[in-house]
Amino acid sequence: MGVLKRKEEPSETITLRVPASVKAEIDRLRERTNEAGFDLNGTICESIIRLTRQVRDEMDALDGKRAARDGSRKAARANGLAHSDRVVPGGAADGQGQA
Repeated sequence: MGVLKRKEEPSETITLRVPASVKAEIDRLRERTNEAGFDLNGTICESIIRLTRQVRDEMDALDGKRAARDGSRKAARANGLAHSDRVVPGGAADGQGQA
C-alpha cells in the first residue's frame, strides 16, 4: 500500500430547508457528537452523497423507461457509466473491442 493520499474534492455549502424541529435536533446532535469526538457533518455529507446517487440512479431508470416507451434509444447506464463508456475485450460481438 502506498503512502500517497489523494486530494479531497473541495466542498461547497448548500442550503436546505427542514422543519424547525429537525434543525433543533441536528443542533443538539452536533453538540453531542462533538463532545464524543465524532464528525456529524461528515456523517450527514456521506448520507447526502448516497442519497444523491440513489436519486440519480432512479431518475436514470425512469429516463430509460420513458425512452423505451417512445421508441428512442438512450444509452443504458450501469454503475454510473453509459454503455458506450465500458471497455469491451477485443473481438467482442458488438465490435467495441480495443485494437
